[in-house]
Amino acid sequence: MHILIAPCAYKGTFSPTMVARAMAEGARHAAPEAVIEIIPLADGGDGTIEALYAGAGGKVEEMIVKGALGEAEKAVWLSLPDVAVIELASACGIAKLTGRALKPLDAHTYGLGQVIKSVVALRRHRRIVIAVGGSASTDGGAGALTACGVKFLDENGNEVALGGGNLGKIASCDVSEIKDWMRDLHMEIATDVHNPLTGPNGAARIFAPQKGAIESDIELLESNLVHFARVLGSATGRADYKSPGTGAAGGTAFGLASAFNAQLVSGFAFVKEVLNLESKLQKADLIVTGEGKLDGQTISGKAIGELLKMAKSMRRDLIAVPAVVSKDLESLTGFKTIVAAARDDKLASFDDIARATTEAIRQSR
Repeated sequence: MHILIAPCAYKGTFSPTMVARAMAEGARHAAPEAVIEIIPLADGGDGTIEALYAGAGGKVEEMIVKGALGEAEKAVWLSLPDVAVIELASACGIAKLTGRALKPLDAHTYGLGQVIKSVVALRRHRRIVIAVGGSASTDGGAGALTACGVKFLDENGNEVALGGGNLGKIASCDVSEIKDWMRDLHMEIATDVHNPLTGPNGAARIFAPQKGAIESDIELLESNLVHFARVLGSATGRADYKSPGTGAAGGTAFGLASAFNAQLVSGFAFVKEVLNLESKLQKADLIVTGEGKLDGQTISGKAIGELLKMAKSMRRDLIAVPAVVSKDLESLTGFKTIVAAARDDKLASFDDIARATTEAIRQSR
């Protein structure tokens, strides 16, 4: 029996590699005779670089940048032979703010821009993929673009402060400093959601509450994003903010796509490509996966939902060991077995994940 362990991170607690190791421990108890293969997954959010490095190697580079609230953070990016991978969550993600007060109007993506600028300056890679999931901000990517050299000016010609709460003050923007960046360079924005920039399913209304925004903040951020799209689009000639995915990472996907003429791609599709996931699934008799919370969003472009589609098409059994499971199980059909790792409203431990995996595999046999 060949068991493939392919989980995402339990966001805020365990990285995808740590989850995979715990699951492998549980799988050995349930099926000691099995061949167990580990391949951590991600979809453009937290753990993307870790998953790619675990499965494809490369070189992880480090640098110190400004975090989402201006604090110093260590950001990483991955150098592969034919592509550089940059991860927003590593530079200015919401998981970096665990235990701290969230500031939805002040949080920004400046640190991401510092990494982008550094990687572009090296001129070592013609293809750059930016994974934008897991953000702490709703600034439309303005912070990242500021770090790259774009100037956002108010009506008096002064530079506008960072943060989504200040986007409405922008009267004009100067993108001249980055005009030559894209020469001989192909940039892609890897997203894990399909939401547009604005509207009822946009960045502010759907995701800002998770970043600490109350109703008045949401209304301001929505209005500011509409204004920002108009101003930036006028400067770049690219203002397609209604396309699926432009609302990813608080609108960062839109900002980078507009300024750099970058292509929006599925985060999971990119990870699948690099890890050669399809061939690994074909060898497996049973696949074990999981994430922090299994719910309706799981099947909406997220890695687990896409993995489920692949497993179905290949007629492979897929079992899920998430930390917690939504009460709405009707939308989670297709899994052979689902066993939650967390118990009694406590965070799942390494042993909890192993125990739940053992139980799930035994139930599926």
